[in-house]
Amino acid sequence: MSTPPSGWSRFIVERWLSVDTRTLGLFRIACGLLLLLNLYDRTGGGNLVSFYSNEGILPNHYALFLPPAPGFWSLLLGFSSPWEVRVAFVAVWAVFILYTLGLGTRWMQLLALVMYESVNNRFILIQHGGNVVVNIMLVWSLFLPLGERFSLDALLQSLRRHPGGTPDALNARAWEGDSPRTAVGLAYFGLCFNFAAIYFFNALHKIGLSWLEGSTIHWVLWQNRMATAFAALVRMHEPFWLSPALSWGTLVMEWSLPVLILIPALKVRVKARGLAVAFVWVLHGGIALLCTLGPFSYSMMVTSLVLLQPEHWAHAAAWLAARKLPTVVRYRADVPAQVFWARVASRVDLLRALTFEAGPRFEVVQAGKTLAGGDALHAATRALPLGPLYAWAPRVGLLRALHRAFEGTDLRAPRPPLAPAIARLWSAVKVAAPAAVLVAVISQLMMENWGVHPAIKLRTRPAFMTAIIEYLTIPQGWSMFAPEPPKEDGRLVIDATLSDGSHVDLLSGQPPDFEPWLHAPWGFDQHWGELHIRMRNWKQHWRNFRDYLVRTPQRDGWRADLGIRDFEVFYVSSDCPPRGSTQTSLKEKTRLFGMHDWPL
Repeated sequence: MSTPPSGWSRFIVERWLSVDTRTLGLFRIACGLLLLLNLYDRTGGGNLVSFYSNEGILPNHYALFLPPAPGFWSLLLGFSSPWEVRVAFVAVWAVFILYTLGLGTRWMQLLALVMYESVNNRFILIQHGGNVVVNIMLVWSLFLPLGERFSLDALLQSLRRHPGGTPDALNARAWEGDSPRTAVGLAYFGLCFNFAAIYFFNALHKIGLSWLEGSTIHWVLWQNRMATAFAALVRMHEPFWLSPALSWGTLVMEWSLPVLILIPALKVRVKARGLAVAFVWVLHGGIALLCTLGPFSYSMMVTSLVLLQPEHWAHAAAWLAARKLPTVVRYRADVPAQVFWARVASRVDLLRALTFEAGPRFEVVQAGKTLAGGDALHAATRALPLGPLYAWAPRVGLLRALHRAFEGTDLRAPRPPLAPAIARLWSAVKVAAPAAVLVAVISQLMMENWGVHPAIKLRTRPAFMTAIIEYLTIPQGWSMFAPEPPKEDGRLVIDATLSDGSHVDLLSGQPPDFEPWLHAPWGFDQHWGELHIRMRNWKQHWRNFRDYLVRTPQRDGWRADLGIRDFEVFYVSSDCPPRGSTQTSLKEKTRLFGMHDWPL
């Protein structure tokens, strides 16, 4: 039994190392949903073939021969054809789903990190800050008990510890308090510190004239490769006050957030961290409305959830309790499926809205009405905390599927505690590994960010620190739209001559458009937006990109008599209009390469 901390150790533990296990459970669910949505985004349309297979832009043999980044690795490099890659992605989907549900959570935390890094690294050329933030979340949370609450692991452990299924046993709720309320770990401080550092250095680097005069958001609105349809509407009717208000508001929030996240005063921490969560969601919710930045905005919003305190949960519980609907559930104790559902519902019923009784059939009494069958199941599920969000589950048979999947497993012996030797080893790992990552992250912040004063800027460090940053892919250079936002925008235009004499852009399938700003925004996802802007500087990959374009007829299923005679790849850019104007003009039209620049 560990000794409670005292003195300075207690001061540090209470302020920076302790986190509510409900907070970790909510974070895992939100992070898992983000992973699943991002995976859907990566595989949608032609992205899976274009970015992750040998028919795409970066074949695996070329990536292995000429690694695109230090510490480059990916399990997906072992899969070549589109069908092989699809099989691999099925495994990734499975891991992310199990991670979200919290089944085998400890292993899923490790596998989710490996899988996400593998997917991201396979085409690391388009990596940006959002991907890095997801890596950071998964690395730090690897050492935290994400499955203690709101997980299938916790549910099964509770069912096994308390196998009773009688109404008296369910109403007594003897399992309450089984799960620890608080987790303590250096990794929690590392995650909060890294989160605060992102805002600190982003704010530190925003020293350009556009930020001072408040015109930054105006320039961002005219980035057609990332602008949303909402941004396109706003910029055509932009009031004079909008850009200054949003630009300066961003600076206020970014400078405030490091203090709000790491403030040590316990008396104000609850309000400070609540305000921090609100700032993050307002700031990044606004960015998501205006810009397509992949997982960046959403990863920051998800990370902010780790700041929730027990007092926030108490406020949420009080709000939900005031709106709970008392419900009587009658079930037959001799029907295993009904007993199983009642046992599960009693664990989910954190507000004690349900009262269980024995009865001749399954029925629910709610608001003076007696319901039976599917209507009863639906009504009882709605009475659970946030029930309206998942009350559809019984109607589509998910509860029956859950019962079949776990039938019998809920009656096994509870999971035994770790053997003393293994427990001591894991305790040592939970301190040593996050400490090594923390030291490496601090050194990377001091080396990579140009706003660090030369007197304290690091120039050398031990090799193991570099290896941690490179192999975990957690660089720490934070300067979004800093010191100045981009004031020009561009995209690739492929002018292909087909066998019938017509011209087509092989990326869009439309006639080549050398004035694309007249038909903007372009509706790119983050992956294609990055590729369009970066390809002009990837000369070592031009030939691979040429080969990818040559394969367009086979990949897109053109008719047999139609082929490509020739094509040229151009980069076309435009100057963004100044404030008060909506007129965009050509800046540059540069030929990058052509189909016959290398032997076919």
